[in-house]
Amino acid sequence: MKSHEESNSQFIAQLAKICENDRGHAASLRRYWSATTEHQALPILGRLGAIGDDRKSTVAALYAVHPAHAEGMGIGRAAIRLGERKDGEHPYDRHFRRLLACGDLTDLAPQLHRLVKRLSSEAVPLDYAKLLRELNFWSAGYSERVKTDWAKEFWQAPFDLPAA
Repeated sequence: MKSHEESNSQFIAQLAKICENDRGHAASLRRYWSATTEHQALPILGRLGAIGDDRKSTVAALYAVHPAHAEGMGIGRAAIRLGERKDGEHPYDRHFRRLLACGDLTDLAPQLHRLVKRLSSEAVPLDYAKLLRELNFWSAGYSERVKTDWAKEFWQAPFDLPAA
C-alpha cells in the first residue's frame, strides 16, 4: 500500500508528464480558474483522477499556471521571496495575511492562484507535492496547523535569504 507522500509525489509526476507532453493540456488546466471555461479542464482532470477532488484539481490548475517545482519550497518560503523587507514589512505581507484568513478551500483556491501567478512572474518555484499534502491536512480539519506552518515559513524566515 502506498503512503500519502508517495501518492502525492506520483500525482505531481503524472501531472508534470501530462503538461510537458502536451502544452494544450496545461492550457486546458489553466481554464479551471474561470467559471465559464472550467469545464474545459475536466478531461485532463479526469486523466489525473482529480475530478471531484478539489485539492488535486486546485493543485493541477496551479501547476499549469506555474510548473516550476522545487522540493521543500513551501507557501511561506516561496512568498517571502517575492520582495525585500523594508522597515520590517514585507511587500507581500497584506496578501499573505489574506491567504491565512481563508476559512475553506473555496476561499483559499483563488488566493493560491493569485500567489502562484506572482511566483510565476518572479520565477520562484513551489513544492506542489508539499502543497497537496497541506491541502489534504486543511480539508481534514487541520487548517490552523497548515496556516501556522505557512506563517512560520513567512514571518520567521531570516531577513537575508539568498535568491532561489
